[in-house]
Amino acid sequence: MTDSIIKGVMATIAYAFVMAITGALVKLLQTDISIATLLFWQSCICLIILFPQQIGYWRIPPVTIVRVHILRSLSGFLGFYCYYLALNHIPLLDASLLRASAPLCVPFVVLLIHRLVIPSSRWLPLLIGFIGVAFIIKPASESVNVWHLVGFLSAIGLAFSMVTTRLLSKAVRSQETMFMYFLVSAFMSFVLHVLDGKSSLMLSWNLVLPIIGVGCSLYIGMHLYTMAYSYAPASIVSPVSYIGIVFSGVWGWLLWQEAPDLWGYLGMVLILLSIVLIAWVSQSYRKAG
Repeated sequence: MTDSIIKGVMATIAYAFVMAITGALVKLLQTDISIATLLFWQSCICLIILFPQQIGYWRIPPVTIVRVHILRSLSGFLGFYCYYLALNHIPLLDASLLRASAPLCVPFVVLLIHRLVIPSSRWLPLLIGFIGVAFIIKPASESVNVWHLVGFLSAIGLAFSMVTTRLLSKAVRSQETMFMYFLVSAFMSFVLHVLDGKSSLMLSWNLVLPIIGVGCSLYIGMHLYTMAYSYAPASIVSPVSYIGIVFSGVWGWLLWQEAPDLWGYLGMVLILLSIVLIAWVSQSYRKAG
């Protein structure tokens, strides 16, 4: 294993750990703050961090790049909004598992955006993965509710953001992509706040530090994620990032005494297996090409 891949693996593990902490903080905070307010302030904090990094790089991008920026930002916002909504109603581990199934949705997003047919070699891994998702959602169980489906919507939003981020990486700096995302996120969350009309954007003093912690941890997590992809290929980063499920499970058990049932464990194993198989098939396909 080369030094570059080792750095990529370490960055991925660090990213997964930080994002698990972010998810736990968000779940804790949502008893005291609305989702729109939380999204607004975390976006503003990240904008403050990113603004100095964009000095000297401001430019008017082509219309085609602007369109991709908008799609990436809206899909990323949808992903986080649905994830935060799900955290209010289902265990942290379930929400994290459903969001982590985003790689299963990527081939369908690529089909929709690029009109690239899904290779036959990927259908079996995808089927295995979606069976795992079904085990998490448990559609035949009395305990299933719409919030599991909302959690899966976060995976679809994340999948769109993955594909469009890849498109933008060939044309713009990662800081520009992140800045545009958080700018759109701040605007959309402000619109949601206005439509809600029940919550306030003002924060009580006891929430200031936790909100700053969420914003900073989110920025660090996204920075580590970008770093991981610069060191190692997606075929390695994607499976390794699944360790975040373990971290989320630990936080869920420590803070809320949440533990998955047998179906949850089976779903976890099947989703991980499918992601590893997809990564292996993709790597084999690139070598053959």
